[in-house]
Amino acid sequence: MELGARLKKARESKRLSQYEVSHLLGVSQKTLSNIESGKSIPNIFHLAKMGEIYELDILDFLAKQGLFLTTPPPNFRLNPIWKLVQN
Repeated sequence: MELGARLKKARESKRLSQYEVSHLLGVSQKTLSNIESGKSIPNIFHLAKMGEIYELDILDFLAKQGLFLTTPPPNFRLNPIWKLVQN
């Protein structure tokens, strides 16, 4: 099962509507629908918030998908656009 489908299943297990969750996330219902259908990928902030809403350990949830968050390698360089946003 894909990430979006698992997020949808988690939402449904809490008996929450897309409208309710999208409001809590601060995104449109269409954005949440796109995430759940696999048309887009949630950012880390939305994943963290979904973890809170669905009462999930989001790191464990992602690990079950084969997705792991790690620290960047020592020689990792930020994208120049990201540097502009941070300043």
